[in-house]
Amino acid sequence: MTNECFYCGFKDPMPFTCKFCGGTYCYNHRLPESHNCSGLTAYKTKAIETGILYKPGTLVGKKQNPFIRNLKHIASVITSNYSLTILILCLISFVIQNINVKYTYYFELVPSDIFTRPWILITHMFLHDTSNVLHILFNMMVLFFFGPELERRIGGKRFLAVYFISGLVAALGYSFWTFYVLGSNGPAIGASGALMGIFACLAILAPDIVVYVYFIPTKITYALIFFILLDLFLNSSGDRVAHSAHLSGVVAGLVFGKYIKKSGNYLR
Repeated sequence: MTNECFYCGFKDPMPFTCKFCGGTYCYNHRLPESHNCSGLTAYKTKAIETGILYKPGTLVGKKQNPFIRNLKHIASVITSNYSLTILILCLISFVIQNINVKYTYYFELVPSDIFTRPWILITHMFLHDTSNVLHILFNMMVLFFFGPELERRIGGKRFLAVYFISGLVAALGYSFWTFYVLGSNGPAIGASGALMGIFACLAILAPDIVVYVYFIPTKITYALIFFILLDLFLNSSGDRVAHSAHLSGVVAGLVFGKYIKKSGNYLR
């Protein structure tokens, strides 16, 4: 069973199954009237012809064991929602990093190696600093809260495009700044660049969302401006944070957000 809405194509982390046709639908099209339910029409026709009111559930199929059903639901929520799938992959990758040190060396982003080992432009997004648990904790919290929200609005396929292209632009921006401007070749790991793209894209499409920055409630657009200014200020500080990757990811996210908003093809 797919968790992509049969009517509009959106992937919902908690989809609804129509009791008349058995199809899977998002929150906005969960009602039979909202997705032009063929099962409802068949139900009404059968009821008129036979004069018997059947239970809607009998049109969908047999009931499953509650435990099995709950396990399948949990699995379907993870696999049908790209945000959560990426989150699980990052956690698995983090465990492997702690087991095998060479794993990190092989997949981390090294500016001088992007042409000889091009896969590192993507694989670095699934790595995090094993010496600092807050690195993966903070990134996964951002992905957990903002990823599904953007995915619900623009659909799974476009969410993947925003995530990976933002991460790719962040990798290229970091490599250029580090190697050609600073004359360094320090490696980088983390999903921060891609997540900043997600954050920026969501800020364009839903500017009135309220988020908390250091426990202070503010609109997501103001939060984005704050993080941009912070990265600009700290970009040459010499700390271990890839601020140039953050800023490059933001640029990609803003471009995506403007394009999607102009097309009008997103959930408001």
